[in-house]
Amino acid sequence: MTEVWWSIVIPFIYLVILESLTVRWIAGGPVPGLISRILATNIAGFALLMFVSLTGWFFEWWPEIRNWALRDSFLLFILIKGPIFWFLFRRWGTQKVFTLHILSNFVSGAVLSLLFVYAPQAMAIRPVTANFLELVAMSRIQTIQQAVERYRVDHGYYPKYLWGGDHASWGGVEAPPDPLLSEGYLEAYPVNPLNLDRSFFEPRREPGFWNLWVGRNSTNFLHVHDLWYSVVKSDPRFGLRGVRMGNVLPDPAIPASTLPDDVSFTINAKWLPGGFFYRSYDIDGDAHADAYILGLCGDEDNYASMDSYDARLDTLTRTMTTTIDSVQYRHIVVSAQDGIRDGVIFKVHQGFPANPIERQGTGGPPGDSPGQSVSIADESIQLSAGNMEDSAAIEESTDSDRESD
Repeated sequence: MTEVWWSIVIPFIYLVILESLTVRWIAGGPVPGLISRILATNIAGFALLMFVSLTGWFFEWWPEIRNWALRDSFLLFILIKGPIFWFLFRRWGTQKVFTLHILSNFVSGAVLSLLFVYAPQAMAIRPVTANFLELVAMSRIQTIQQAVERYRVDHGYYPKYLWGGDHASWGGVEAPPDPLLSEGYLEAYPVNPLNLDRSFFEPRREPGFWNLWVGRNSTNFLHVHDLWYSVVKSDPRFGLRGVRMGNVLPDPAIPASTLPDDVSFTINAKWLPGGFFYRSYDIDGDAHADAYILGLCGDEDNYASMDSYDARLDTLTRTMTTTIDSVQYRHIVVSAQDGIRDGVIFKVHQGFPANPIERQGTGGPPGDSPGQSVSIADESIQLSAGNMEDSAAIEESTDSDRESD
């Protein structure tokens, strides 16, 4: 919090000093009460700017783009400051006041922008980039993971499903469907730093003076926005205003978890930036979750290196079989590929057995006690010889597709 305050106070001090020096220079000599007038002008201007910005954000007046360029904020700022500046310096006449106001703001804006781009440390500012926001998102997904692990310590098993959102988005009910919310493990799911709306509070900063002022409208982001915006706004798992982290992967065993328009993980191969996915697994067949996979999707332009989800089978895992002494054993592989990158930048799994699990016969896995047998239900397909063959065929097809690429 201290870092945030310094990143506001230091640039403000620079602004007052630069604008005062510029006004004094243009005025051609000392100006009585110059510092106090400039200080009052900028304090009032910032207050009104925040009021207008917050009001516009609340009523959704502003463009739905995350890269809110400095040009837009600057023009709004000088328009708001204009009447205040004129009131404090009106004895100089309208023409001179206008010249002083415009030139002083442009000079201070240009100098502060150069410092922001090329010497941010001097302003106690850390530019917000896509990579930085991804790091923030990864730290927040770990908060969710910690809550999941606390749930298991208390219950002896993992949550069957996670939705996301907050109490307000679920209508303020005492027991929303999400177990971490209803049982108090989370007051609310973390805010998604990569969400589709927060242009005023966590702006996207691309390197360079031009991009800072003019912005860089990512056509990829606008495409993602068009695909996901209605889903995020209409489903409570993304919070009251659609800015919370929510689960983008419905569970076929839980019909209520279905997303609008039957969306699952991606829409037209486009993932939701900052969306997470969670799926639990009943390893021992006792109707409780013994394992889970939790992951996070990154920025829309980050194709990452992981291909974690097979959209054709709606699965995050694969099964491989080996036969030893006429006994067939299953290996669960916590990975599923369909040849399409899905933007996953973070993935963790817990509870999966390290050893192969017997699929048929009476003997147990190598090294286990005789007669031990464990059954596992697949995510979206029943385990059978036919389905195993279908899965193998798809894997072969995927491999051939990759070779052809």
